[in-house]
Amino acid sequence: EARGWWSGGVEMAAVFDCLTSPFCSICCGGLSVFAICILIPLGSLFQKDYRFLGEDWMTEARGEGEHLIAARNCFITAALYGGFLGLSVMCCMNNKRRGRM
Repeated sequence: EARGWWSGGVEMAAVFDCLTSPFCSICCGGLSVFAICILIPLGSLFQKDYRFLGEDWMTEARGEGEHLIAARNCFITAALYGGFLGLSVMCCMNNKRRGRM
């Protein structure tokens, strides 16, 4: 008989309950807020070609538009964290509605 990773006492319901728990949603939301608060100012510094950023983040090619690429990547990542923040807020609201918070 074929057995998958879910066998051995771990049920998907237990995993789902853990991932939608109040602690998990608050922790994910808090980390998302922290990341957004770091990435947006960092992207702004890259966008303005701030001279005190150093050179450790640059590629070996040292291209002209590397500051703009880094800024765009920071803003895209901040937007992704914004999506996770939205999911965390929805999970918190669902937990509150279910009486788990």
